[in-house]
Amino acid sequence: MKFRIIAGLIAGLAFSSTASATQVFFQDFESVAPNSLSLTTLPGFNVAGQVDVVGASNPWGIVTSSNIVDLDGSPGPGTITSSTSYAFNAGDRVTLSFLLGGAQRNSVSDNFTLGWLLSSAMTVTDIVGTGYFGYLNLASAFAPASGSQSIDLAGDAGLLLSSVSFTATAAGTFGFSFGTTSADTVGPLIDNIGLDISPVPGPVMGAGLPGLVIALGALLALRRRRMFAA
Repeated sequence: MKFRIIAGLIAGLAFSSTASATQVFFQDFESVAPNSLSLTTLPGFNVAGQVDVVGASNPWGIVTSSNIVDLDGSPGPGTITSSTSYAFNAGDRVTLSFLLGGAQRNSVSDNFTLGWLLSSAMTVTDIVGTGYFGYLNLASAFAPASGSQSIDLAGDAGLLLSSVSFTATAAGTFGFSFGTTSADTVGPLIDNIGLDISPVPGPVMGAGLPGLVIALGALLALRRRRMFAA
């Protein structure tokens, strides 16, 4: 019985995992000169149309503690699309997060669109949204290779950390975009865009090696005691 218990412990340690979420992308636009207007390039993104990067000190009355992107540039509107698609495996949890708020310069609602691009059409599960996308809470959904979710964001809507996450049922890649159809040079604000991927648990021999050595030593010691007792 003791041999079976120790053998089971060894097997459990061999296949335990301490894998945690890995941030594969983050952009806060601090490398861009503040109050840069009519931009057609941004670090980490391809830009369609034009966007502005507004600094903490600015002449437009926008309250922000750091650089932030106005998706309706001067003129706009603009859409920013990740310049790279990021790989995930079956079972991985993929979470896209971003700080999102209204234009702050009026109370007019603006359209905001979150887009995605998968390497192939697949079923993803456990789609959950937070913040301004908190209405997304589905047990499962069919995700075509590309698509989008749009909301109307009031101009006086405060900055709120929002996210959309899903669990992949097959390996693939994920790209994302943010845009608006505002077209009045006053649009939604976005910042602190991050992508985290939580790997599916699997064998991690290195993480369980100390425990494995201890268990193996206990097994050998027990065998020696039985041999001498015989």
